[in-house]
Amino acid sequence: MILRKTAHIRSRPPALTVLIAVSMLQPVAINMYVPSLPGMERALSTDATSVQLTITVYLIATAIGQIIMGPLSDRFGRRPVLLTGLALFVVGSIACAMATTIEMLLAARMLQAFGACAGLSLARAIVRDTSAAKSSAGRIGYLNMGMATAPVIAPAIGGLLDQAYGWRASFELMTAFGGLVMLYAVLALGETRPESAAASSFRAWLSSSGRLLTLRSFWVFAGTLMLLSSMFFAMVAGGPYVGIKVLGISPGAFGFYLMPMVLGYIFGNFVTGRFGAAIGIGRMITLGNGLTLFGIFLAVGLYLAGFNHPIALFGPMVFTGIGNGFALPNAIAGAVSVDPDLAGAASGVAGALQVGGGAIATVIVGRLFDTPSLSETPWPMFIPMIAGGASAMLVGFFANARLLR
Repeated sequence: MILRKTAHIRSRPPALTVLIAVSMLQPVAINMYVPSLPGMERALSTDATSVQLTITVYLIATAIGQIIMGPLSDRFGRRPVLLTGLALFVVGSIACAMATTIEMLLAARMLQAFGACAGLSLARAIVRDTSAAKSSAGRIGYLNMGMATAPVIAPAIGGLLDQAYGWRASFELMTAFGGLVMLYAVLALGETRPESAAASSFRAWLSSSGRLLTLRSFWVFAGTLMLLSSMFFAMVAGGPYVGIKVLGISPGAFGFYLMPMVLGYIFGNFVTGRFGAAIGIGRMITLGNGLTLFGIFLAVGLYLAGFNHPIALFGPMVFTGIGNGFALPNAIAGAVSVDPDLAGAASGVAGALQVGGGAIATVIVGRLFDTPSLSETPWPMFIPMIAGGASAMLVGFFANARLLR
């Protein structure tokens, strides 16, 4: 009876809406409270570097969590591991809202991240469980397009909540949202793990993972994810300080200036979902990396030309967003398709590298903002964005090799 029921569930891929919902927790938890970062320094009697660590520790915990969640889902199933992660997210969000010191907040953010990374990692593995390699890029593109509504809406909501009720209100809303998503997943998500993954032992998983890490194709895809992520999180970490402290944008208005990049990202994922399979994974990655770098250089060029308006800084990021929408879903699809029997492990390792690159970028941004000669300029944000975008483009050229088409 159980086997027949499981086979029935696997024959029908889960609706993208439930996968989008569980995946949205991670970007919501990163982006919603971003406009509150400068104000949190005063509220918690701390400094900018310590407040930046709320992003850094979140990304580090996400990286570690994805390495754990992927193999656990291969062993015990996608559904139980995912539901456990969602429960951790809710508990962590409550702890964030109740934190009275920066140390308590950092610990709560780690717990929140461990929960959110389950949705981020396992949604991709579920897509790979239920789709062929070529079509999975398109489904991941639509998945990312739906996820991208979180960075569009979350910072604007967080900024308005901060102005009206203070920084804790964002975490209270995250708690409510996480509870609703967990209920939806309980009702709508079945098990999708392949039987071959369930039958494998932990020792076999270690052996196969070792082989995975020796594959050049996996490192090309995962390296692209890591470098593009470092560029994106440099903007997430540096944007509030450049926008609010340097350019004088209010917390409530700041979220709206992030919209060009995120709307571009939504459009890029739509194009990937519609035409990505026909164009090819390698070509989409290379094209996306080129557009990403063009957007960064355009923003830098306008700044050097003396255009210091927020639109001149954030407007060109629409090209960066489109480029990410082209490159990221194809890199993800490639990474989790290298070894179909280890989709969960591949998703976890690739995701860990992706957010690990972002964590490094946030530390660099914080250090650069502590440099007196740079603290009143956009350069602490620009420098890691340029480095990440240029490196991603270099790595992405390898994705057009015949091996990766």
